[in-house]
Amino acid sequence: MLEHILIISAGDLPREPLEDALNRFARDIHDCPGLVSISWGRNVNPTGLQRGCDYVCSALLDSIDTLQTDYWNHPAHHVLLEELPALCAERFALDFDVAEGETHGR
Repeated sequence: MLEHILIISAGDLPREPLEDALNRFARDIHDCPGLVSISWGRNVNPTGLQRGCDYVCSALLDSIDTLQTDYWNHPAHHVLLEELPALCAERFALDFDVAEGETHGR
């Protein structure tokens, strides 16, 4: 499993168009083969907010191959990549192999 995390800074730009784009993306990417789950929301962590990290989008994928093929090439991903430069001040992504990290549950 691979966790793909997108961190977004809205800067001084209006938030509603960005939130609309993230909603569309989450709705439209749902049929991507190998996508286990997708979620996004406003960051509520004070340290992240101080650094300008306003939003987080997280996709759990079945493999890095899925990220590099089906997810990366999905039309919804292409639309989001085209829209983001006009909707946010900055963005960056983080990816980690969930199998390499230890997980804990109840």
